[in-house]
Amino acid sequence: MKRIILIGFVFLSTLSYAQDIDLYQKKKNDNYQLPRIYQEMSFDEFDLLSQNVRMKDMMYAGFVPGYIHFKAKENKTGYWLVGIRSASYITMGILYLDFDHKYGNTNLLDAKTSDQKIYQNIFISALTIAWSTYLYDLIHGEHILHKKQERIRYKYALKAVKHPITFQSKQPYPSISLSIQL
Repeated sequence: MKRIILIGFVFLSTLSYAQDIDLYQKKKNDNYQLPRIYQEMSFDEFDLLSQNVRMKDMMYAGFVPGYIHFKAKENKTGYWLVGIRSASYITMGILYLDFDHKYGNTNLLDAKTSDQKIYQNIFISALTIAWSTYLYDLIHGEHILHKKQERIRYKYALKAVKHPITFQSKQPYPSISLSIQL
């Protein structure tokens, strides 16, 4: 049985790329392709353009609070998420240990008395806060990342198109030319 599990594990690891935990494989960068990198573009802007939220980032965000906000260079929000989720984990740990000390080896979620139900409600609230910070980090962090990428693309796309409308005649006779620059 151990050999079958080992062979199965080796087989699955050779089929997938062990470097990236993802449901699909990426052979090329599917982000927005700039025709050139502008001299005015900072490295942080260039780095933000190449960021994506992938499956492994979702897994990291489960263990590291605020991971996606830190990736999007939103450190203030990331540190808030670290603090809130840490406080909820500490609250759950203290409640579990205090409940175990007071009532023995009973399950926290099988509360019978009103005092036990208070512990249960606070524990469930802290668990809900921990999950909420995880979901907020995923959803809002990805939104912020995409919004920043769009701002950078917009900023440098306007510089790439200097004369969007131009009617210039190259005729040998006199003509009128129209040029609009935004």
